[in-house]
Amino acid sequence: MKPYIRTGLIWSALMIAVMVASTVWTLSALPAEGPIPVHFSLDGTPNRYGTRLEVMLVFSFVPVIAAIVSAILAVAPSLDPRGANIDVGSKAYIAVWIGVMIVLTLAHIGACMVLINAINGTPAGPGIVRGIIAGCALLFVAMGNYLPKTRPSFMFGVRTPWTLSSDMAWEKTHRLAGRLFMIAGGLGFIGAFVMNGIWLALQLSALVFAAAIISVVYSYFAWRGADDHDEGTSLTV
Repeated sequence: MKPYIRTGLIWSALMIAVMVASTVWTLSALPAEGPIPVHFSLDGTPNRYGTRLEVMLVFSFVPVIAAIVSAILAVAPSLDPRGANIDVGSKAYIAVWIGVMIVLTLAHIGACMVLINAINGTPAGPGIVRGIIAGCALLFVAMGNYLPKTRPSFMFGVRTPWTLSSDMAWEKTHRLAGRLFMIAGGLGFIGAFVMNGIWLALQLSALVFAAAIISVVYSYFAWRGADDHDEGTSLTV
């Protein structure tokens, strides 16, 4: 097993263990009978109730998703025809992998805290939501920092027909994308503490979406100006 894959799996196992422990702690605090909050507004106030079984299913969802994501990330370099390039850019790959696991864990713990507070009659307020959004924003800053260090692959990075057919287009696109995602993450981090209402929930998604769209569009023009873009062959079948 490649060292960076082993590192990713170890971090994933630790984070999933924390999620499972948080889930067990939360379930142990649930009342034996009566409706239990299962959905909350941005200020932490319950706006939908369900059964104990529904809560158990909801709080099992994130650890399961984390395990699936980890499995995909572990096998992706072996399945990618350009997996050797992922090996070369393994620092970027493992940084994003660990970052995703940490954010999922923080989000899960935050959800547990919101539920426990609601059960105790003390709504958590928007602080936990702000913390989760701020954590996601920092993840995009880290991703942006590492994107220029990636190499062409089918599993990781800004994968368009143009970046995958030209190494020069890949490099130029990821230099720009790295800056854009760092800016989006930085602005999203600030927005997590100054925005309110629906804008608190939407601002980071809007910033990241804009960074992604600009990167994709730019990749075409980078390809057009590249010296190594694939012109195809004259072979016929």
